[in-house]
Amino acid sequence: MPTVTDESASSLRRLATGVPDAATRWAGARWTWPVVLGVAAVGLVVGMLTGFPGWWQTTIYSSAGLTSVVMLFLLQHTTNRANHAVLIKLDELVRATRGAREDFLDLEDRQVHEQEALHDRLINTTDDVAADDTR
Repeated sequence: MPTVTDESASSLRRLATGVPDAATRWAGARWTWPVVLGVAAVGLVVGMLTGFPGWWQTTIYSSAGLTSVVMLFLLQHTTNRANHAVLIKLDELVRATRGAREDFLDLEDRQVHEQEALHDRLINTTDDVAADDTR
């Protein structure tokens, strides 16, 4: 049975990240929409010239569905990557800020009820500080 080495796992990880990153850059490029518009126009012309047969409809519906699913995964990948980067930056700011509470580090990994409890505690503390400032 083949074993997975650290090197092969690392190259698989790079591939699993690199392919969606490249596809996201391609899909978000400014020249992509005219290409997609052109492909749609060609498909429409082919449909009109052939009388919109069943194979044309199947091709259009299938390609639209597959494209939608792929784009959904690419959007989710990009969103997750950006959110993860923001969370790392925020953790760094919390660690670098004197007086910051480390309870709030890695808050995204906690259960919702724990997040809500910390939020309530933060709001109550903020209200207490504001009341002290007005005296």
